[in-house]
Amino acid sequence: MSATRSFRLGYSIITWGGTPDLDQALGAIAGAGWEGAEFTGTSLEWLGTPRHLRSVFERYELPLACIFGGVNLENDPVHIEKQRRRIEFAGEMGCEVFCLLGAPRVHQRLPTDDEFKRLAEQAEIFIDDAEPYGLKVAYHAHPRCTVESEEEQDKLLSYADRLQVCVDVSVAALMGEDAVAQLRKYRDRLAYVHMKDWARGKFCEMGQGTVGLDFGAIRETLNEIGYTGWVMGELSTYADTDAVESCYANRKYLESVGY
Repeated sequence: MSATRSFRLGYSIITWGGTPDLDQALGAIAGAGWEGAEFTGTSLEWLGTPRHLRSVFERYELPLACIFGGVNLENDPVHIEKQRRRIEFAGEMGCEVFCLLGAPRVHQRLPTDDEFKRLAEQAEIFIDDAEPYGLKVAYHAHPRCTVESEEEQDKLLSYADRLQVCVDVSVAALMGEDAVAQLRKYRDRLAYVHMKDWARGKFCEMGQGTVGLDFGAIRETLNEIGYTGWVMGELSTYADTDAVESCYANRKYLESVGY
């Protein structure tokens, strides 16, 4: 944590794809000056045991901040048990957050109140499972998911009192919403933050976007509300730049605007 910010700054391994070379990824993350990492969309089979994975992270003196899981609209006991294994894994790794994505967006219509309630009920199950590990459970609104917008997120939260929020500033901007206002609005339920940029129909390196994100204002707002959790930089695998190159470039850009 820097004197110029109240929060910790990490980087997502999603940039390296679903079967990442962990030494390459963590070497770049540590070398660029990020302070932690996360996994999104990586199978537990690929990661191995928590004991093995801890040894890899210890080589680079980095903590694992978060593992992503998901919710769906089906009452599927197999899906729920798989998420429980991810929660257990995250707990054994000492993560602080278990973050939820999903379910896939319903086709050609808006989601119904019943569907928001079903997602909320599933989220509450995972909150109970995560509690013994001290894990916060947060929801990440995202395009092509049942919950895309701030309005839809508020509906979900109204049915799940204990569910916290992951604000993705680039997704908010892409949806035509005010990312800074969302950080203030959700300050009492803000468990996690994602940060990237968007241009020309795809996510891109920070500072190269066309949606008007003010990363300096984001930093100032997080400091103002006293946010002490993780802000996780990332870049999707279909970006135009190499994973290692973009990892360093994103950190260099944030340094240039006071992070």
